[in-house]
Amino acid sequence: MASHLRNRRGTGRSPRPGTPLGDGEMTIPETRAAARISAAAADGASARSGWERHGWLLSAIWLIFLGYTVAAVIQADLGPGLLTLALLLIAVFIGVYLTGFILGNRLDPEAKWVRWTPLGLGALVAIMLGMGAIIGLDTIYMSPFLIAYACFLLPRAGAWVVGIASIGLTLLLSALAGDVTAYLYIVAIQAGIFVLNMVTFAFIEAGTRSDEIRADLAVVSERERVARDVHDVLGHTLTVVAVKAELAERLITDDPERSRAEIAEIRSLVRGALSDVRTTVGGLLGNDLPNQLEALRITLTGAGIDVDIEGEPAGQVPQKFHGPLGWLLREAGTNVLRHAHATRCVIRFGPDSLTVEDDGVGWGASTAGNGVCGMSERMAEAGAGFRIGAAELGGARVEASW
Repeated sequence: MASHLRNRRGTGRSPRPGTPLGDGEMTIPETRAAARISAAAADGASARSGWERHGWLLSAIWLIFLGYTVAAVIQADLGPGLLTLALLLIAVFIGVYLTGFILGNRLDPEAKWVRWTPLGLGALVAIMLGMGAIIGLDTIYMSPFLIAYACFLLPRAGAWVVGIASIGLTLLLSALAGDVTAYLYIVAIQAGIFVLNMVTFAFIEAGTRSDEIRADLAVVSERERVARDVHDVLGHTLTVVAVKAELAERLITDDPERSRAEIAEIRSLVRGALSDVRTTVGGLLGNDLPNQLEALRITLTGAGIDVDIEGEPAGQVPQKFHGPLGWLLREAGTNVLRHAHATRCVIRFGPDSLTVEDDGVGWGASTAGNGVCGMSERMAEAGAGFRIGAAELGGARVEASW
């Protein structure tokens, strides 16, 4: 006796991605991972909605076995009044049974338990008591439906109580009637239905939990990606802003025009960073490797660091690595600016590698905080190799290979 897969999640709503959040707040487009999660949820909701509309039909199929009860009524040689009453009770039993599954498919699980399930269960038990007064022990034929109802529409503890009580009561009544063997097959059917339904529902719950865990992991992964992207964007930009701000401060008296130019560039960088943050949060930020290379050259040169570029991305770097290597250049350049105290930086493109070296102080105790983890993760996600070490120039060396 089958039933439905219930949605146990809450019904709370949250603002739709890509819509205004309020006065003065930034509109954030939906991320790619969030879009995939939403699409999967929509597909699941679509499948559930179809099952919720028609799943009760599968429960209705098993009602054919109420034919045993109908046969018992007919064979009981009842008068017209009792026969009519018995058939009417069976019809009401069918209506309550199906109504329970239909409402159970469409109501919130908590509301369902509080309002409908106990009432339906009580009505089924009352009908069976009435049938017992008419046809006696043959009412036991209706008990498997009671067990199925409890297994799928009651909490686990309630299902156990109803299942064990039904089986125990059948054994007790048949023993009191002195005809246990005649009803042993009913006990077997009750036990089989109880075990099958409980195991089935356990698998359903396990599958639901597994889906929820996968969705949670996808959300966590997306959060980590966004956090890493925002760090990479702001870390690089703020380092450049700090360098230019210091330069503008030194030049404000001796070279006001140059100082104003540096301030204007700082304003441009900040605006660009704000745009990058918006697109990064939306999962839309792309990193064009040649543009990143040129931006890094200009930034390092402006900070007084000589830059040598050997080779070029075109023809050397497969297109699928342009994005990850763009991030690597950005982060490696930030390290040169912020930590290396370097005067020279060499960027070398090989047929299967990219190397960034400087003549600074090299890797120190702050290595783990210099974006190394982020670079390593990005290269691993892209299927590329990554390592750091000492440079021939005397400073730090970052290498990606594919």
